[in-house]
Amino acid sequence: MADFRRWLTVLAVIAVVAFAANAQIGGGGSSGGALTCNATAGGTPELRPEGYTELAGDIVITCTGGQLYTPGTAIPTTNIVVYMTPGVPITSRFLSSSGASEALLLIDEPGGGLTGPAANGFGPSATQTVCPYTGTGGCAAVAANDGHGQLVAAAPSGCTTYSGTGCTTAANVYQGKIGDYGPQTVTFYGVPVLPPATAGVERIFRITNIRVPLPGTSLTQYLSAFISTNPNQVLPISSSAITIGIAGPPMLAAVGSVKSFQQCLAQSQAQTATLTFTEGFATSFKTRVVPLSNSQFAAEAQNTAAPYNQNIPGGLYGGFALNSESGLIQPGITGTISSTTYTAGLADYGTRLKAVFTNIPAGLTLYVSNNSTNNASLYPPTTGATAVIGGTSTAAYAVLVATNSGEATPDNSSSAGFSPVGTTGLTALSANSSGVATAVWEVTNSNPAAIDVLQFGVYISYTASSATAANPYGLPITTLGNGPYGNPNNVALSFAPEPGGGTFTTANFTQGQTPTPRFAILHPEYNGGFTNIGLCQTTLLYPFVTGASGFDTGIAVANTSMDPWNTKNQTGSCTLYGYGVTVAASGNTAIQTPIKGCDVIANPLPGTNCFPVVPSGQVGTVLASAVFPGFQGYVIAVCNFQYAHGYAAVTDLGIRNLWSSYLALELQGSGPGNGTPLISPRSGAVSFESLVH
Repeated sequence: MADFRRWLTVLAVIAVVAFAANAQIGGGGSSGGALTCNATAGGTPELRPEGYTELAGDIVITCTGGQLYTPGTAIPTTNIVVYMTPGVPITSRFLSSSGASEALLLIDEPGGGLTGPAANGFGPSATQTVCPYTGTGGCAAVAANDGHGQLVAAAPSGCTTYSGTGCTTAANVYQGKIGDYGPQTVTFYGVPVLPPATAGVERIFRITNIRVPLPGTSLTQYLSAFISTNPNQVLPISSSAITIGIAGPPMLAAVGSVKSFQQCLAQSQAQTATLTFTEGFATSFKTRVVPLSNSQFAAEAQNTAAPYNQNIPGGLYGGFALNSESGLIQPGITGTISSTTYTAGLADYGTRLKAVFTNIPAGLTLYVSNNSTNNASLYPPTTGATAVIGGTSTAAYAVLVATNSGEATPDNSSSAGFSPVGTTGLTALSANSSGVATAVWEVTNSNPAAIDVLQFGVYISYTASSATAANPYGLPITTLGNGPYGNPNNVALSFAPEPGGGTFTTANFTQGQTPTPRFAILHPEYNGGFTNIGLCQTTLLYPFVTGASGFDTGIAVANTSMDPWNTKNQTGSCTLYGYGVTVAASGNTAIQTPIKGCDVIANPLPGTNCFPVVPSGQVGTVLASAVFPGFQGYVIAVCNFQYAHGYAAVTDLGIRNLWSSYLALELQGSGPGNGTPLISPRSGAVSFESLVH
């Protein structure tokens, strides 16, 4: 926009010096002083440290003075080379196998829309005319009268006066070639340099659509560019390094609000966790293109007819320019790679966010929300006016676009064809044979002036199950939770696509590959368990049990899941863990083999080699002398049902008629509800005697 304001000033000056300009054109060969050119940054955006294709700021070369050319005179050309420092490779997309890329050079801000008496068809009022890339050379141009006798401008060879018919402005859009002087360079060949000559007039060269990687490179702070020209007398540039990017903070992501459930209590789409993604800086989450209208998915689709998305050089677009993954889009420059046609400057999609779930058990259905859930202004739960998804609303929003695969699939070219998985409600994820599933959301709305936070809900469903001989725990609990029951469930959060789930490898960050954008996972610690499903267990402590020296202990467990309050009836057995010594004539031993439940072992002998199954409303018993002969110590009973209560009676088998009894202590930890298993270390556990439930 600053360049446009310069053109407004230029046009005013031209009107004042019209007579002088006419005299210069007529006389020919006059000079407006030495040609002076200076390169500056058209912007210094923050760059995401995770990004392989971060869009650097534009480079703007401004020239004044120089010799006034007589109409019909051939305009000299130069080759312009841009070097990145530190020496990071340029990752702007290749549009041909030759290395011709989406990086562009524009002369005099064409398509800027400004008009004036001396800019009819030239400068910002000119249409964007592409010089077809041939490898070298560029497009020949000559000086020409603008048709008003006020200004010399560039025109195709053979034209001397622009009259509005039969003779148009010269090519003003040039395509850069990456890699001729190293992977960190882009070269624009055969660029014509017509000195502005007339006082108050500037010639502007804008270089745009340069993309760079941050992961795996030495770019940790500032990105700079050096400009070289050859021959340099044609375009003498006095500037040194130009800062065109700054490495910004990384995205933050976390798993929160994780809820706990019990296997024996059915759940239906119960929310179990919230996934939160937070921008590292205010323009970290970007839509695919600038929304030119407040219509659904306008920020996800390239206009296939004029007006095209964001083809104004240096355009701000109401502040949305830096919130777009695309650069300056030039619909006249395309290339086909692997049967897909790409357009210069157009990204494949908006910023995508990914969640990878692991250790999903076969008995559990996992769901994710189709949309970000923390912004009611786009989809409030009640009817009424809503903001438009993909429109000009600055309320941050994202929708589900892929599950399990397709995280690098481009958006469709038209808004009518953009087809997210959903914009409201939930989608069930299908885990693969390894218990892994993926969800990918795409940003459709963002706020360029705030740190956006996007949250997504995770939900689960499963059928209540009680112990059976084939599967005592119902769900395959060995894949859920932490501790002794197997690997924890987990969800890992990152940008998408990334090498592990995308269609590229880490080697592809170097030059010109697809897709755009693409990211590295810099923070694998952005993960956590997405649910906690505990076994329906009760853990009982029998402080003193003996089956030695003429004594015995009766161990009883009551299954009180049948009651007047319609508690879920459960059936299961208990595993007895003895801790103490076995008294023997040869000496005592402290090793005790656990006595498992009769429903989980082969050839069960209830009360002898296993603890009997206890139906709801009944009591199971064993004698210590039968299951732990000669044992003396304490016993922990882990019962596979809730609301177990224990009773023990110690007797001398009638020799002296000694009798003592007590209620077992119920051990309860920090897990879900009554009876969390406490075989593992009992950090924070408390013990108490439960008299009722």
